[in-house]
Amino acid sequence: MALKSRLLRRAWALCLPVFLFVGGWTFAQQPIYYNCSSAGLALNTLDSIATNGANQAILLSASGPILNGVSRCTAMAVDGLNGKLFFVDDLANTLWSVNLDGTGLAQVEAGLPGFPTDIALDVLNRKIYYATSSTIQNNNTVHCVNYAGTGDSTIFVAGGPSGNGASRCTAIAVDPSASRIFLADAGAQTIWSMSLAGTGLTQLAVSTPSSFPSDVDVDPVQQRVYFSCTSTLQDENCVKRVSYSGTNLVTLFTASSNVQRCTALALDVPDASIFLSDAGPGAPAIWRIPLDGGNASLVSAGLPATAKKVRWFPGPSTRPPPGLDGIQLSGSNVILNGTNGFIGGTYFVLTSTNLSTPLSAWVPLFTNVLEASGGFSLTLSNSFMAHDPSRFYLLKVQ
Repeated sequence: MALKSRLLRRAWALCLPVFLFVGGWTFAQQPIYYNCSSAGLALNTLDSIATNGANQAILLSASGPILNGVSRCTAMAVDGLNGKLFFVDDLANTLWSVNLDGTGLAQVEAGLPGFPTDIALDVLNRKIYYATSSTIQNNNTVHCVNYAGTGDSTIFVAGGPSGNGASRCTAIAVDPSASRIFLADAGAQTIWSMSLAGTGLTQLAVSTPSSFPSDVDVDPVQQRVYFSCTSTLQDENCVKRVSYSGTNLVTLFTASSNVQRCTALALDVPDASIFLSDAGPGAPAIWRIPLDGGNASLVSAGLPATAKKVRWFPGPSTRPPPGLDGIQLSGSNVILNGTNGFIGGTYFVLTSTNLSTPLSAWVPLFTNVLEASGGFSLTLSNSFMAHDPSRFYLLKVQ
């Protein structure tokens, strides 16, 4: 037992992580992205605009099944890390992707079930979550599919008042770091929380009596949920905030004056802003509201059609560096525990008994391509020698 204890202490002391990724998170400012959806084919577009209202640009226009295949730009999400926009088409029942400049249109998945209404991304794990909504109760669902368009699975089905209480899957947001999905339900006038597996459905908040929640976004650092409420009554249109635990529900903004209809929202947490789509009759607009509430300032008015979703994504532009946070001994095997792994990442483990040995002379022990993201472990068979005066391990990632 004493020998094993000394070996464990030695293994802990001599594990040295080195990373290909350096510098941690970096952030790159992005414009506001939004999509317009309409019965008129030409008004179905993906657009971008600077946060000061300048540089408005149409990135992609739907041209129907005969041309580019896109019929509706129903809802969209932004992946700034991989430089992609993903959007759902509820007429063609298709999930699409394009580059941030609108080029490179590609079909991710066709034949989506039901009518897709909203989309959210787990960019580090390259997963897409989308909601479907229908007057048929069990067609209100949440799905998860990977970026390759494979592995689509139904993770949640709304059961209605006589079931689990959820009625409509109207809009979704995800926080992978907290393993949570947040669902806006226009039928039950409720904001729900559930796990990434679709379990543990919990009611967080309800909308105003004469409105329904139309969109939802999250601040993962403060663990707060923001949601917009829409109504035909102007003063029932508002933006609310609630904590992940369902406490501290507050109204941050109520429509008045020029702001008429609170349709969709997106958070810019670093700049303490909420971007809000206004579907007011005859004057579709985008507004900016302080993150903690206050007066609205105009970003852009007179949009050609209502911005059904607004999305702002600040980064990251690089992945957080993988690291080692634990080591175990099992006989002569060394098990390294890591964090921030990602699908497709290739890991090289090198070893040496002398830290001053040039890197080119370290001995390769193990190469592995991860099939999962987040935490990971690497088993180095027969890599620990009791007679070694010291042994160091080095992790390289590409």
